[in-house]
Amino acid sequence: MSHVDTGHMGDAGHISTVKAYYAAWLADDLEAVLRLCTDDVVAVNVPIGPLNGKAAVREFFGKFARGMTDKRYDVHRILGDGECVVVEGVENYVKDGKQVSLPYMSTFLFRGELIREWRDYFDLQTVLRQLGLPLDGSRPPKKAAGGAASGA
Repeated sequence: MSHVDTGHMGDAGHISTVKAYYAAWLADDLEAVLRLCTDDVVAVNVPIGPLNGKAAVREFFGKFARGMTDKRYDVHRILGDGECVVVEGVENYVKDGKQVSLPYMSTFLFRGELIREWRDYFDLQTVLRQLGLPLDGSRPPKKAAGGAASGA
């Protein structure tokens, strides 16, 4: 197949943008992540659902990142094809003292030089199990002052 230059940034430029995206996550710089995205970005955690727009992404990931330390991405491969970049790897972090190691695949779609959509594919049960959360996705009961679970 022949390559036709349509004025796009190209695979290498988009791959560089995705690498910058991961570097910003590791630096706990959500605003740098968002600067790499269109204003109407759609972020989809496939087992959970979409977040539409920068404000929704900022709110969700701002909460999710609380208590997260020792982040590391073991990237196995990055593939670029036109306006799409795909990443396969393992995301590692400690959240509230619990180690998480999560195989994932992410797809990034571009509009010009900016990410317009990213989709993260992973097994939600793996995350919940490693965090010691109920596998049905419900919130665990809150502990009362004496350490017993409250019946709310």
